[in-house]
Amino acid sequence: MQSSAALIFMTGRNCALYAPRAIESVAKQTLKDVHILFIDDASDDGTGEAARASLESHFADRHTLVVNETRFGKARNAAEHLRPLVGNATFVGVVDADDQLIEPRVLEGMKALYDAGKDVVWTNFALDDGRVGGNGPLDPNRPPRLQGWKTSHFFSFRAELLGNVPDDYFKDSEGEWLQAACDIAIALPILDQTRRYQFLASNAYLYTATNPLSHHNLDPNSQGLNSTIQQKSAHAVFNKTPLPLTRPAPETEPAKTPSTVAKPKSLHNKSEPASMTAKSSPQTWSDITGNLVVAEMPAIINAMAYCGPLRLTPEQVWSLRGILSTRTDNADILHVGSTRSALTLACFVRDTGRQLTCLCSSEEEAQELDLRLKLCGFGGYVSIAVSQPQAVEFGDRKGMFPDARVLEAEPKFDMVVVDFSKSVPSESAAVSLAALAPYLSPRGFAFCLMAGDAAAEAAIAAQWKAVGSGLSFCVNAIGGSGLLVVAGQ
Repeated sequence: MQSSAALIFMTGRNCALYAPRAIESVAKQTLKDVHILFIDDASDDGTGEAARASLESHFADRHTLVVNETRFGKARNAAEHLRPLVGNATFVGVVDADDQLIEPRVLEGMKALYDAGKDVVWTNFALDDGRVGGNGPLDPNRPPRLQGWKTSHFFSFRAELLGNVPDDYFKDSEGEWLQAACDIAIALPILDQTRRYQFLASNAYLYTATNPLSHHNLDPNSQGLNSTIQQKSAHAVFNKTPLPLTRPAPETEPAKTPSTVAKPKSLHNKSEPASMTAKSSPQTWSDITGNLVVAEMPAIINAMAYCGPLRLTPEQVWSLRGILSTRTDNADILHVGSTRSALTLACFVRDTGRQLTCLCSSEEEAQELDLRLKLCGFGGYVSIAVSQPQAVEFGDRKGMFPDARVLEAEPKFDMVVVDFSKSVPSESAAVSLAALAPYLSPRGFAFCLMAGDAAAEAAIAAQWKAVGSGLSFCVNAIGGSGLLVVAGQ
């Protein structure tokens, strides 16, 4: 391994579905001086092969891949595979292979703090089920073991400190390598050694709470994210004798809170809008919008991860969310077309009382959408209807569109999203309003058309204006693209 600023310690077992996106999330970091140590912990689902392909694509000469023949657990992997490499890095960041980094500048921000003398830096995290983690700062005047577990994800530490941790701290009272609470087993002996640490108040990490193979999902007696074995192991780890404190906080260093510590511009809170428009900021509007969307709706990451190669831009997601907010709390929504917006709408309606129906043009399309919805954890919030396309006429235009007669007469839809790629003839988009008109709410609706071509959308708007009444039109209103048609309230 060549020297690098950051060494990402990534382990996983039977997470072939998640590993590529975890690796890709590190590749999207603005800090490029990164090496990934990926450990496939004796998987039987092809995790190693999936990781290898992604590593070679994104980190061709900056990765180490280890495939264990027997299961080690994260603690033993840290002792036997991570520790030999730490001499070649400034700091280590711990990312599980089924999770993701979602703040693209977090490693850059951490490096700045390590360069300034910090030894441990961590952030808060979001969960893919919509919740937000409870990490926070530690009081440097009190032993960290007496302050509870506040440093889970995203946790990083000065690499050299791992060399001071005896193997016993990674084992249970019987001398066996820990198989649970391994994050705590790694963090606490690191924290014992220093008081030079910093908490960054940013939801920079996405924790995949919905992974069915996670400890807490396999144990019916779990408490929150903690299974029975995790609780037992965590208790044992917290009760170990603390390692000696060798790096106290400098006496001359004034007390700092997270709000006074210089952070990279993208690690801002909502109360810091000035950083969005600073002339020196390298952020684009997409960066800013994406960060805001993920912070408010972490589950949107799943929609983007499982939608396929075509994704909505952050601005399009933000626009659709805003349009939906103008509808009633119990609005009924209809979707036709691309999976990307179907999953996004499913994310929006989850746990809101709103209803989403997706109209598919074939059984194959419906089955694929159903699987993607389940992968996202959105399966219970969507109804899927299937119908073959039929010819529909609208003025002088004639196009193929799914037969909407399969839909129930009630409810009438308050919002419709028709999302067609460039490969779908513009005639199909042009007849969409006519095909769905009988199913639109008489009290008012928002009709969102994304035809994949700005010129086609403008032409369709002109045609609909010519024959319609009582409608308002706005071209390029969906994140700089699309056509929005509004009627009534």
